Amino acid sequence: MQKMTRMIALILVLAAALLAILALGMGRRNAALVNASTPARPSAAPATQADAKLVNVVIAAKVLPAGEPLDATALDIVRLTALPPTGYSSPEALLGAVPALDIPAGSPILAGDLAQSVAAMLRPGERALAVPVDEFSGVANRIAPGDYVDVFLSLKSTRRDKAQASVDDVQTRLLLSRLRVLAYGSRALGTARPSEVATPETYLARPGSADSARSEKRSSAAAVSEPARTAVLAVPVELATRLLLGAQQGKLALALRHPGDRDAPDSDLFPAPAAALPARVGLADDARRQLSLPENQAYAGIDMPGLLGHEDKPKPTAVHRAAASSVEIIRGASRAGRPASP
Repeated sequence: MQKMTRMIALILVLAAALLAILALGMGRRNAALVNASTPARPSAAPATQADAKLVNVVIAAKVLPAGEPLDATALDIVRLTALPPTGYSSPEALLGAVPALDIPAGSPILAGDLAQSVAAMLRPGERALAVPVDEFSGVANRIAPGDYVDVFLSLKSTRRDKAQASVDDVQTRLLLSRLRVLAYGSRALGTARPSEVATPETYLARPGSADSARSEKRSSAAAVSEPARTAVLAVPVELATRLLLGAQQGKLALALRHPGDRDAPDSDLFPAPAAALPARVGLADDARRQLSLPENQAYAGIDMPGLLGHEDKPKPTAVHRAAASSVEIIRGASRAGRPASP
């Protein structure tokens, strides 16, 4: 009996071992099938390291035509393995810059693509003029190249009343509307600070780094220590004389406006100011039509009465008449007069 019990126990142990081996084999087979049907996933560590090597590069979000100042909608950022030479890593460095040539959409924006001189930023029919500014007239030095401003004029003039007493007349009005700022103080449109242009030492510099923070701090300190004294404005040539005369005879103040605001006064509702030079008498119709050309309007200019808003009235033509002379003839006690012969 005891021998029978031992044999049964041994058979059960062998059966248990066989079942365990069979279960282990089936488990390995199922794991192999699952691994074969599941695509391999890259490890997270290499992906993170590769992403850390990418840098921001500013590209054109659309076709950027030459001569049009850049705004936030014109720029985009992509992540690339390296920053191109003279490329930009921050779009803020390009706001207000002016392309010197058409830039295709998706192309990295390089320093050589941008106009680097004030003259290159002018549009046809514009002239660059500098006007004096201070903290009051320059909106507390909040004006930046690429902004649009209105120019207001405060002007004092003296007139005589009916009693021939001197009376001061003071007027303040909008002189010119929506002028583009080309330069303000030492900052010019389309020229970036050296810290904003990519160099071999700054290929891997990214916004928020210690170097970037130090350069921004230095730039801010320079802007505070050097307040602007002049603003360079792009002025239509026919209106340049008004701005110059207003700056010499009155006080100018610049008012910031939104770049998308295109409202402007209608000059046809008001009397035309008198020109400093009247047109020649007897001009043919073709020649008279040329008087409205911008260059001819600038040549005719404007004087103080015109700047004060006096209406352009034709000047009366002086008529010179020769005084009639006569010869007096005395005959005895009587006198007779007759006109002298020519």
